Amino acid sequence: MNLLFDLSKEHPTIPKKEIIVTIKSYQISFNIIYQDDNVFIIEIESNDQILPLLSSRLAFTHSISEFLFSSSINQEEIMMLAKSNPCIEEGTIAIRYKNRSQIQDSKIIVQNLASIYTKNKLVDLNEPDVEIYVIITDKKIYVGRLIISIDRKQYEKRKVKFRPFFSPISLHPKLARALVNLTHVTSESSVLDPFCGTGGFLIEAGLIGCNLYGSDIQSEMIDGTIKNLESFNIKFNDIFISDIGELNRYLEKKVDAVITDAPYGKSTTTKNESLQSLYLRAFESISSILTLNGYIAIGLPDKSYENLFKKYFQLKNIIILPVHRSLTRYFYIGVKKEP
Repeated sequence: MNLLFDLSKEHPTIPKKEIIVTIKSYQISFNIIYQDDNVFIIEIESNDQILPLLSSRLAFTHSISEFLFSSSINQEEIMMLAKSNPCIEEGTIAIRYKNRSQIQDSKIIVQNLASIYTKNKLVDLNEPDVEIYVIITDKKIYVGRLIISIDRKQYEKRKVKFRPFFSPISLHPKLARALVNLTHVTSESSVLDPFCGTGGFLIEAGLIGCNLYGSDIQSEMIDGTIKNLESFNIKFNDIFISDIGELNRYLEKKVDAVITDAPYGKSTTTKNESLQSLYLRAFESISSILTLNGYIAIGLPDKSYENLFKKYFQLKNIIILPVHRSLTRYFYIGVKKEP
């Protein structure tokens, strides 16, 4: 089966990396056919489970379709390829499209596709049995049979202002979900956030079924995280007060992933400890409670702590997130080094 992913384009690297890592976390093999900023196309073994899993997890993908063909904007080529890639499903049909080009007119493209795909079929624009989905760019179109549209509005409903306890310094839920996905976790994985704050990462990890552990040095944050998790009916294993250096005292076994946003400035509680000292203790402690080959995703204020990170973890990726005009966060993603 060939799959066409309609990417959100909200970040230059997250949409594609999120798809790749999420599929790999379930140990399913695939081949990349084509990728750019708009689409990601892969060849993957037909699997009844992977599509529901992907649709329930991906935060930076709009939809997943069975890929039919791509074409230049030449209308004769479009019609020839449409005839060569028929839609054999029975039932009503509709042609949907997304025009990401400022220079291409979607009308003639859609009309030509409709002349092929709706021939001898009943058109139903409200509840069709089959939807042909077209992504139009400046130089190419990508055509597929829509399998599922991803509900990305769910992330807006979980924004901090809708939680019973919140802090203005919190990542958007879709970013939190993507970072959870980038740590190779599944519903069987155990996840720890040792600077859990208001619980944003734990909410997203809990919603995909992970076993949750959280800690913070402030009792207010612990109480707030528990309130937020309970407001979404998310079960958790343990949420506890702890200094970053004392995680071993509270965890009975090692965890599969650590996902966190480390304190980084005057507005956060660092107990007057320098960031260099705090991060050194954090990396040592996190490394000690991660399983071998366990993943970490941690937000840092800049790249000056990269060598310190590499002392304990094999660096896999850096996700750069501009938070606002004067603040950029660097999320370092890595895997625990062998002793």
